[in-house]
Amino acid sequence: MLGRYDVIIVGGGPAGVSAAKGSAKTGAKTLLLERAPTIMANKPCGQACSQETLQTAEVKPDPSIVLNRAYALVYAPNLRYVKIDRIGFLIDKSKLIQAIAAQAAEYGAEIHVREEVLDVKIEGDHVKVKTNRGEYHALTIVGADGYNSTTARSLGIIEKSEPIPTIQYVLVNCNVEYPDAVRFFLGNKVAPRGYAWIFPYSERVAEVGIGVRGASAKEYLDMFIKRFSNEFGKAQIIDYRGAPVPVGGLISELVRDKVIIIGDAAGTVIPLTGAGIHSSIAAGLLAGKVLGEASQEGDTSRERLSEFYNLYKPWIDRINKSLKVMRALEKMSDDELNILADVLSDQDILDLANGLDVMRVARKLASHPIFAVKLVRAIM
Repeated sequence: MLGRYDVIIVGGGPAGVSAAKGSAKTGAKTLLLERAPTIMANKPCGQACSQETLQTAEVKPDPSIVLNRAYALVYAPNLRYVKIDRIGFLIDKSKLIQAIAAQAAEYGAEIHVREEVLDVKIEGDHVKVKTNRGEYHALTIVGADGYNSTTARSLGIIEKSEPIPTIQYVLVNCNVEYPDAVRFFLGNKVAPRGYAWIFPYSERVAEVGIGVRGASAKEYLDMFIKRFSNEFGKAQIIDYRGAPVPVGGLISELVRDKVIIIGDAAGTVIPLTGAGIHSSIAAGLLAGKVLGEASQEGDTSRERLSEFYNLYKPWIDRINKSLKVMRALEKMSDDELNILADVLSDQDILDLANGLDVMRVARKLASHPIFAVKLVRAIM
């Protein structure tokens, strides 16, 4: 056996490094295991986030992390847009994850890369974690190892959040028309049951991606880029990756005796936007705190660990509300989406997308002849 720990975290993404930080901060003996050779953004991701994301992570918005600052334009199928003036960040996600990992190490967490978890078992009063290097024992474990989580599967947790296939390119030699704006494009002809995006790092470099369901993501992304030949006609791809993003809401069981599942493994993603950086960092910090404290108290029961649900409740509510909105919007025609864009304000769009003051928007739409039935009843 290689060692004993209070808390072992499997997976070194935003959720995992945050859990390591949250656990180590309590004084718990903490180990983070990452199978990749580097703590970095191994999963492709639209690298846009709110300013509040870095505040939650307690990471300063240094130029090495924040590549660009941008407002947002949200396009209806007819290409009319709503401008959202709130400034967000285009980030180097790897640098953000590494900054949180550095904080975790400073609090005393032990971090291993190139160590793949092969199996997890609960045996009596401890968790046995088998890796490609050997075996560890822990009082508790965090499964933050992605959509196809080995931790969850080993423990018999087979439920997964519904995925949306996504593909993104990083393009160079661009001529970006709006270098200070992130752009989102809705419509069944653009991205069936999803959306496309353009995130500019500069006038010459942009991340362009798409998520669709029931169709070929690559086919729709390539068609989308051709529509913007003035911006991307001479561009070349320097990064081409894809991954499933869990947009179906939270799985039903995040907590068991000695275990908390977070991140993509748990569906801690805002469904309508597919955004998961902020919600996963928050989940990691709280899961680490609960497990670190519970391990040192000697009570690692499901009842004790269910404190996580209470602490994470604001995010659980947001995810559930955003899921309802997504389910309603995905049934709408392009014509209906065009009308909706004329009705909604920038704050309305922010609230619906992020699962915030959804009821306020519902009340606003309640008297509309189309949306009173198609949207309001679905999200009430």
